[in-house]
Amino acid sequence: MVSNSLNLVNDYVYDPTTNIHYYNNRNSPQNNIQASSSPTNIQNIQTIDSPARSIRRLHSDDHDDDFTMVTYKKKKKNNNNNNNLMYHKNQLYQQSSSSVNNNNGQSSSQVHNHRIITNSNLMHQKGTHDSSQHHPDITIAATRYAQTRSPFSPFIIRFSTGNVKDKQAAEEITLFFKNEHQIDILFSNYRLSTFKCSSKEYDILLFVKDANSFTSLLDEDKWPPQIGSQYYTFPSSPTIPPQLSLIIKNVDFHTDINDFSSDLKTKFPEIINVIRLKNKFQQDIKIVKIEFVSTSARDQILAAGKININYRSYDVEEYIAPARVLICSKCCGIGHFKRQCTQSNETCKTCGLSFPDLKQHVCSNLPNCIHCGGEHLSNVVSCPVVKQYRAALTKKLLLTTNYNSTSTVNCFKYDSVQFPQLNPSLNPSIAGSHNMILSKLNELATNMEKLNDNIFKITLCNEKFEKFMKDKIDSDKIIQQEINVLKNNDKALEVNQVQHELKLKRYENILVKLLMPMLDEMSKVVLILNHDQHGRPLDPGLKTNFEIIRTKLKLALEGKDLS
Repeated sequence: MVSNSLNLVNDYVYDPTTNIHYYNNRNSPQNNIQASSSPTNIQNIQTIDSPARSIRRLHSDDHDDDFTMVTYKKKKKNNNNNNNLMYHKNQLYQQSSSSVNNNNGQSSSQVHNHRIITNSNLMHQKGTHDSSQHHPDITIAATRYAQTRSPFSPFIIRFSTGNVKDKQAAEEITLFFKNEHQIDILFSNYRLSTFKCSSKEYDILLFVKDANSFTSLLDEDKWPPQIGSQYYTFPSSPTIPPQLSLIIKNVDFHTDINDFSSDLKTKFPEIINVIRLKNKFQQDIKIVKIEFVSTSARDQILAAGKININYRSYDVEEYIAPARVLICSKCCGIGHFKRQCTQSNETCKTCGLSFPDLKQHVCSNLPNCIHCGGEHLSNVVSCPVVKQYRAALTKKLLLTTNYNSTSTVNCFKYDSVQFPQLNPSLNPSIAGSHNMILSKLNELATNMEKLNDNIFKITLCNEKFEKFMKDKIDSDKIIQQEINVLKNNDKALEVNQVQHELKLKRYENILVKLLMPMLDEMSKVVLILNHDQHGRPLDPGLKTNFEIIRTKLKLALEGKDLS
């Protein structure tokens, strides 16, 4: 913690609690990325290797340059200056790319005119790929692709009949929303596509210009029933862009994400998705991403900086997506478009083999990446080589932006005549201010060390308490099991007692109703036999003994004392 506080000037920061590398520019407005057409407002951090998937196209296609750009008749000024600035930026990218290759040694890729073409034969010979020794060359095309592509996913509408033009569809949708809903829809570009369509189907891809247009088009019920007098369908829904997303920090692992999501959606109906992010090892971290369908709700929460859920306050910051990686759809190489590809054969993205005509290729459907040799497609963003390239691309964008901003802003030139040096002897208070600052810094460092010690002690106490609670929970479970056993034994004893009582009552009935009358009859017979021929009793006390025995049996049945 002390090192983090004393090294605030560093560009990159590692958060050990979340295992994320990010770029800290909270107090430096010159470190913001100013993409040429991306409307994202970067305020807090720039993600270097985020586990979340960003909004990007996975590879280039045949229509990279066939977009129909939408203009709104605004005056263009300083075109020559902008072109010169872009030329100098491209020269800077080219120089920095060359210097990276010269300093880092050999690479596992072949570079042709600043385009990366992966050698699949070399990959098969090596077997495995060490991403830590790979130093990618960031091309101008990759930089332009990351800065100029639309930040919003396209809205795709599919037609099965008719011949509706892309421009016609955009104009009808704009007019319909203007008349029916009083909403201005702004499109940046649009185009036709037959990819993933059947023989008679065709798609129209509509790219919006701002977040308000995106949120308005998200509701499919607001769309016109027909476009160009033709019915249409939505084959898929666009993903929520970073401009409509936020991150909630320090969400505890013990918090149930489903309950947390339901509480968020109950309090803020504009939230549609709640996602716990993962690090590069696919482990959950204490950062939760929330996606909105309303720009006003998102901006309101971002302006507050905090969100209260279940009587707890969480810090909220803007979600910054990673840079988009350009992958060629012909050779699956990184850093160039298909039209710039110098490879003659086409490479299968699944098996990684090259053929003159890929349509005649019978794929084995066994994934084999040409970059790392892994069992996945060659154009997936989860490839370690693609992740490394994305991290290097983001780093270069940040460094280039910092260089351009500092070179244009810091144009001050010191003049000793206009600003003479102060005399320390005439200003003793100023002369001692340096020592005062040093003492303050030392005091701050000491306090930070004490704070670290206290936090460490609190952490140990917390761990002990968590262990105690865990042991207590385990002991409670054992006690509860023993209580359940005792309850079962008690129930068994009660059943046995009832059975014994029934048996005793049965025996009592037998004794009273059967044996007692039998004894009476037997006593009468014995008393009759107790007389001799002359009628005199042989045993005069026999009748008395029978009466005493009968009385004792009666007392025993009644539960009285026999004495």
